[in-house]
Amino acid sequence: MVVESQTRGGSEPVVLELFTSQGCSSCPPADELLRQLANDRDLHVIPLAYHVDYWNHLGWRDPFSSREWSQRQGEYVRAMKLESAYTPQLVINGSRQLVGSSTFQIRSAIAQESKRKPEAKVSLTVQGNEVVVLAQTKEPAELIVVAYENGVTTKITNGENAGRTQTNDAIVRTLKSAGTVKGIVEKRVRITLTKTMGVVAFLQDPATRRITAAAGT
Repeated sequence: MVVESQTRGGSEPVVLELFTSQGCSSCPPADELLRQLANDRDLHVIPLAYHVDYWNHLGWRDPFSSREWSQRQGEYVRAMKLESAYTPQLVINGSRQLVGSSTFQIRSAIAQESKRKPEAKVSLTVQGNEVVVLAQTKEPAELIVVAYENGVTTKITNGENAGRTQTNDAIVRTLKSAGTVKGIVEKRVRITLTKTMGVVAFLQDPATRRITAAAGT
């Protein structure tokens, strides 16, 4: 399967990175909104959910949580000069952030980002457990490949969401950096995949963290 980052009609894909946790009572509405946005055929979004680990001490260890995802959120906190990290936080194309359940503001931001002029191009082909990425960029950018999983249900027995049965989508399982690229470059990235997983590749400015191009299955 080959997926191009550009579509007809001037609509650019918008990467939505939700920082969430099953241990946070404010997160389920944001998780549900991310699912709705992903399933909205009028939108061209690439949703990703990073489950942070700093809520795990409150009685429930999120099975999808990772220190790596908390560190990625920290990179955005520093780049955007925010006071602190929080959940649910939605980062849009690496360049703006909102509370993850703010439906109107998020939809408005998606509309604005989808009309931006293309800054780069990226496409990907999945061949078994190898992702072949073709990137084209005038400015140096970090090439990142992500594997995610949809439709995983968890019975939460402790913490702020105790008693809830939660179904999560776009769960980030693996993130790999293929290094900094410039010009026209082909990269092959080995990544463990199952039949229930999808793949995303995107180009990100190393300094500002803005995502300049993306493609996903």
